[in-house]
Amino acid sequence: MASTAATALSLSDSSAPGAAAPSSSPAASARPVSGPRAASTRAPGSSAPAASAPMAAGAPATEAPAVNTSVANTPGAPATRAPAAPAAAPRAPGSDAGTGAAPPPSPPPPAGPPAAPAPMPRWRMAAFVAISLLLGLTQSLGMNLVASNLPQVQGALGATTAEGAWLLTAYFATNIPASLLLTKFRLHYGLRLFADLAIGLFVVAAVVHLVANDLSSAIAARAALGIAAAPLSSLTVLYMAEVFSGPKKVIGLMFGFAALQTGAPVSRIIAEGLFLHGQWHGVVMFELGLALACFAAINLLRVTPVPRQPMFDGLDIVSFPLYASAIALVTVVLTQGRLRWWLDTPWLGECLVAAAVCAGLFVIVEINRSKPMVNLRWLLHGGYMVRLGLAITLSRMVLSEQSVGAVGLLNVLGLLNEQMHTLFWLVLLGTVAGFVVTLLFLPKQRFDLLGLIAVAIVGVCAYVDSHATNLTRPENFYLTQTLIAMAASMFLASSILLALVRVVADGLRNLVTFIVLFSTTNALGGLLGSAVLGTYLAQRQTAHYQHLMQQATLADPQVALRTQQLGGAVARVLGDAAARGNQGLASFNQQVVRESWVLAYNDVFLAVAWLAAAVLAWVLLLKWQLWRRGHTVVSFASQVPGPFGPPAAAPAPAPGRDAAATPPALQSPPNPAASAAASAPAPARS
Repeated sequence: MASTAATALSLSDSSAPGAAAPSSSPAASARPVSGPRAASTRAPGSSAPAASAPMAAGAPATEAPAVNTSVANTPGAPATRAPAAPAAAPRAPGSDAGTGAAPPPSPPPPAGPPAAPAPMPRWRMAAFVAISLLLGLTQSLGMNLVASNLPQVQGALGATTAEGAWLLTAYFATNIPASLLLTKFRLHYGLRLFADLAIGLFVVAAVVHLVANDLSSAIAARAALGIAAAPLSSLTVLYMAEVFSGPKKVIGLMFGFAALQTGAPVSRIIAEGLFLHGQWHGVVMFELGLALACFAAINLLRVTPVPRQPMFDGLDIVSFPLYASAIALVTVVLTQGRLRWWLDTPWLGECLVAAAVCAGLFVIVEINRSKPMVNLRWLLHGGYMVRLGLAITLSRMVLSEQSVGAVGLLNVLGLLNEQMHTLFWLVLLGTVAGFVVTLLFLPKQRFDLLGLIAVAIVGVCAYVDSHATNLTRPENFYLTQTLIAMAASMFLASSILLALVRVVADGLRNLVTFIVLFSTTNALGGLLGSAVLGTYLAQRQTAHYQHLMQQATLADPQVALRTQQLGGAVARVLGDAAARGNQGLASFNQQVVRESWVLAYNDVFLAVAWLAAAVLAWVLLLKWQLWRRGHTVVSFASQVPGPFGPPAAAPAPAPGRDAAATPPALQSPPNPAASAAASAPAPARS
């Protein structure tokens, strides 16, 4: 845009009063003159020919364009000269110098539109798509491979549940701050350099863990993987967007964000083979291989770099540790609070207080900086980006219904991941289908309606799942979980597209800041959803268990008969009647615990349905408030003209300029300041 505006400005300046008229034929002006025509050439400072009429004082000297008549002349004949142009009539005193009787200077030849960039070869497009999928899968697997298989990891490392949760804490405590550091490092040194350093750090940490094979080295390796995953999320989107050009880059952005959401179901599909063949070492070696493949890919085919500019200053040494400390402390609370219980561990409250202090100091430092690490003013302007972050967080909490709710219920009922592969494949299909449906809505620009439909689908499906029993199997979740995955992707994609209106309106200057916002809210939303739903699940299970045990007494004939039947099932093993009675009571207690978990999961499903209904009501309330205020929702097509919206109309030329001198493709929008400057007398030129 800057080069286009500069070209238009130079073309308009060439036709301003006082500027030399350009030659109408570049070839003619460059041709050497000989013979009689050469005799008519005057030396600088010679007098004008007698045929020329006197000109008004201050009028610019105009010369008629030379006419090429060499075609009509025979070889060796003298060149005939074109007749002189009529003399310009003298202007009346006081007349404007630019509006006299003299003919206007000859306009320059119309310049064509700037040459379109050469199309990307098909093999390069396919390679960029493959690299984007590789980077997105590596980033999402690093976040979900341990989280979805934590019991197996704890057994391999000999750790308790609370100790194994530190693996998740280390990953997210470094991943979110590294995403912030990436915003400045990308513009100062380049995104690829950050990715190379981060991947190299993870490779070293992973090799050390393979040698040490203890919990401490595993935590260090997860922390290094969190740093390496930060540039991978940005590179995933940028590589996919590189394949498309012009307004269609939004399609690449959507597919890039879709690649970042595929790790959750894929991690449960491939985990069985990894733990079966190499146990925990197999998982680490698999992640190590993916990291090396990403390192080779981003160095073989590089994405288009951005212009470098100095970004770091002295205050970064103060602000970044504050932000990193706040995020790390919040991550510790969210991952450890449910396991150690919120009110039984005093140091969890101390972590929350310290996180609030660090976050407050970070905002105070960043809000007054000229080069902030995060453009807080842009994020807080109008409150829209704040609502977007809240929407992404809520969508991640709703999406936690699959990992905490459906999968957890099936695990309680005795099913393992290998028995739910079909369910996970359908969830993966629904995740991708949600982004595809969003692209179908792209020409109609009804992203707000798409988000409302998605929230309604989640609420209905969660309500259907709330009627589960101890006979529920994965087949009962095929339809609902697929629709929930699709709806969550639709809701997330519609929120991203609505936010891209603001990003594109700012000239994509805040694109990386927006990616950081997405990564941060996506990660914290997932942790918050697991913590909140897990806490609610534990409370409801305790309440249901106490209620069932109060009613299940041996004085009840049905309870006594059931315990006797359960004890009789082991009569061939236990000959003692008292031992069989104790075994029957233990088996009956296990069934009561199982039923209490089923009832608790039904309460979680119902809570997700109510949460979806609350989000739907909140969005409708916001739309009603905007309608009352008379605000118009700005569409993406109004910011990026092209196939997704009406073509942009050619702007009118600035006052006082010849519209023919500047082609429509190069004309700048009318600007009052520029118009006033154009109407002023042009400065003298040497």
